[in-house]
Amino acid sequence: MILFTSDLDRTLIYSERMMTEYPIESETACVEMMDERSITFMSYQSIKLLSTFHENHLFVPVTTRALHLYKRIYLFQNDIKPPFAVTSNGGTILIDGVVDQDWHQELYARIVRTSLPKEDMLQAFAAIRHESWVLRESYVDDLFYVFQIVKEAVPYDELAAFEVELKKIGWRTFLHGRKLYILPQQVDKAFAVQRVKEYIDDYEVHVAAGDSFMDYLMMKEADIGYSPLHGEIFETMPSAPKVTWLNGRGVAFTEELLMKLLESKTTLIR
Repeated sequence: MILFTSDLDRTLIYSERMMTEYPIESETACVEMMDERSITFMSYQSIKLLSTFHENHLFVPVTTRALHLYKRIYLFQNDIKPPFAVTSNGGTILIDGVVDQDWHQELYARIVRTSLPKEDMLQAFAAIRHESWVLRESYVDDLFYVFQIVKEAVPYDELAAFEVELKKIGWRTFLHGRKLYILPQQVDKAFAVQRVKEYIDDYEVHVAAGDSFMDYLMMKEADIGYSPLHGEIFETMPSAPKVTWLNGRGVAFTEELLMKLLESKTTLIR
């Protein structure tokens, strides 16, 4: 059995903007709606391939999305129901749709041991935060912050110095597109995936996929990692170890990845 842990946005599912940027000939389906508006899509072929994989192997969605935003993707609530899912960048593990309280309690204990309270982080951030580049903030599942930013106005030198100070108090940053994530160091997809792997013992190979640096540690710790050419990892680290690049971009990448997984007959996918 293959264990497949995969990021969602820009790896398996795509916004309307991404669908326009990387168009495909095959038909697409909406997998998420907001305010009666279709906002996220997959191709029917991708859904079919993922469903077939799910029937024969173990698929674990792994996302930075807050829990309620993951649940808004109705494909994974109604049609393909993974026995495990990871949300909140590793902050939450779902087992058959129910929050794993053991992980919840252990993670919070780790955070208390290794990171200063969020008030200390916010006080440090206040020294460089300015309305000219920080538009709004959200606190995700009582775990980490996401700041909507004006990318062109980011004071990169000040942000770099801030990141150095953050490490001293057990926090870190990820700048991804027009979002700045500030997280406790223990809130990481890879740590939650490691816990999921402790719950299962019958997989032969672990394959991971993702497009951003927030996925990279999970991919490094897998037997093999796949990443798209449209992703942040390829753009900034095209020689990244433990990563295999596929030719497709957008949905074409997803279809290529899933076909490769289904075609594999060995315990190590090449």
